Amino acid sequence: MRGKVWLALLLLALIVGLGAGEQVYINKTFDKAIAKSDEITCLIKAENYEGASAATAALSDWWKEERDVLEFLCPNNDVKGIMTAIGDLEGALSAEMYEDSLQRSISLSRSVENSKNLLIFKWKNVL
Repeated sequence: MRGKVWLALLLLALIVGLGAGEQVYINKTFDKAIAKSDEITCLIKAENYEGASAATAALSDWWKEERDVLEFLCPNNDVKGIMTAIGDLEGALSAEMYEDSLQRSISLSRSVENSKNLLIFKWKNVL
């Protein structure tokens, strides 16, 4: 009987630990994505389009790596939507549509923030 109780407690601790680890990973990843997209917005506002293009390419490469883990942890639509927004921004910068790229970079930042808010654990969502 004691063995079953210990096994149940061990499984409970494992589930809680994995859930907490998932939330920390999602939080850190989305915070980094927000910072990177805000940096791109600042570069576009400063009319440093080459820097913005390089930063967008770096964000795209970084997100592709993170996407593998995030697709396992999160709903795929949120992760794919951000990749689409990054691609739209890359396209606007490549086509030298700089006013459009500013709008797309701001939209990317808000999209990442919104996805983060939907995916992280909040007590108000439970109650």
